[in-house]
Amino acid sequence: MLSSISLTWFDVLKILVLIASPYILGAVILFLVIRSLTYSDSRKILLWLVLPQILVTLILWWGLNFYEAGTTFSILLPACITILGGIVVYALLFNALQSTVAGLAIGHLVALALFFGVFNSFNPNLFTEVQTGRDMHQLRDIAQSSKAFNRQLEDTEFRQDMLVEAVDRPDMPEATFRGLLARGANPFQTYAFNGSIFSTAVEHHNLNALRVFIEQLDGDNEQAENNRAFLLKNNPLEQHFYFSVTPTEEQKQQYKTTVKVILDKMPELLSDGVYARILPEANAELIQFLWGYHPPEKSVYRIQAEAMLGMVIVADKIAATPEILKEKPAAEYSKSLWEYLVQYTPRPVLQAILERNVVQWADYKDKDGNNPVLEAAIGRAGKYNSDDPQVLTIVMRDILEHSAPWSPSQLAHGFYTDEEGSHVVSALHSAGITCTQLREALSNFLKEDDGYLMRNGTQRIGEVCGAKK
Repeated sequence: MLSSISLTWFDVLKILVLIASPYILGAVILFLVIRSLTYSDSRKILLWLVLPQILVTLILWWGLNFYEAGTTFSILLPACITILGGIVVYALLFNALQSTVAGLAIGHLVALALFFGVFNSFNPNLFTEVQTGRDMHQLRDIAQSSKAFNRQLEDTEFRQDMLVEAVDRPDMPEATFRGLLARGANPFQTYAFNGSIFSTAVEHHNLNALRVFIEQLDGDNEQAENNRAFLLKNNPLEQHFYFSVTPTEEQKQQYKTTVKVILDKMPELLSDGVYARILPEANAELIQFLWGYHPPEKSVYRIQAEAMLGMVIVADKIAATPEILKEKPAAEYSKSLWEYLVQYTPRPVLQAILERNVVQWADYKDKDGNNPVLEAAIGRAGKYNSDDPQVLTIVMRDILEHSAPWSPSQLAHGFYTDEEGSHVVSALHSAGITCTQLREALSNFLKEDDGYLMRNGTQRIGEVCGAKK
């Protein structure tokens, strides 16, 4: 990416001037302050040129912040360049014309032109942002909005635009949404490429909007029935929700609070599609939350949910239909239900499934001879994400007991890069892999000249098996 950026020396000079302008201005003002103690012309520059422009900059900064337009950075640099330009122009004209008034007037005019030119290059959409900010200010107190704004709200397109803008701001009060809906705004419509406005409110966890919107689902009138039909067709809970690799407490709370507002009013929106969004997160708390309304209908999803919740009875269901283990689960990376279960579910559930003797290990071998299910178990034993190394032990033990094929290189790959404290080697050894097999797997996987990696893998084996005699 960096190689595609082309900068000329002039571009570099402009960047340096922009970065240096606050420091240069600070030095110039300090010089003028010191010089003003003895020279009246410096006092005039400070009092009639610099201070007014600083005052105007502060007023502009306050105004833009009030309307949530622009940034402090985008105001500061143009203002610094503006004031410096005014000082330079005043100094040149004063020396040429010997006129204070002319120098100050032209200095302010040049500064004004410089400001608009530089500011526009920093933020060409400023006036649009200011207008949006003014609209948002009116929306926050819609009962006291101006007559001109109310006339604009009579236009259907503008009204819907304002509803979308309000939905994008979770701190917008409920009164705003009630006012917009009372004027004819409709959240049960699609908007451009953003999906439905109701879904946008869900995406932004805008509880104030949702509390008002779901009131439109009450009753047996035609409009309420149309609104409910719209949500069933465009289920807002089936959209993607952002979670970290491990969902944070804040993310989980946001999700549960948002979804509860909707499901308490319309529980039929909890579909298998909603579960399909949450099951890949493999978070028992979120799954338990949805389960409290009702479990998924699809068999593979239900087994995923039951297993994540630690229900060992799921083993009997799998034993009755063992082919389900090979079905695709609701997961981003797991290709089979069995891979998902080994990667995420509690060990007692896995132990119960293995005891039913229904896993056909040969079915999970990839084209390279590796086993993705075994890889998932190795992942649970690695140092940095280990949550239960014994999962690897029971999985590897079952593979050995059934004389199923396994790849020595896959085992070596699982521990040769791990640092001290890895549980992988210990779990494999506890399962029945001998120290000789571990050393042979490593030596066949790496060459002696691999240096650090070979030493690292040898040390991991040494932690369990001791030094080779």
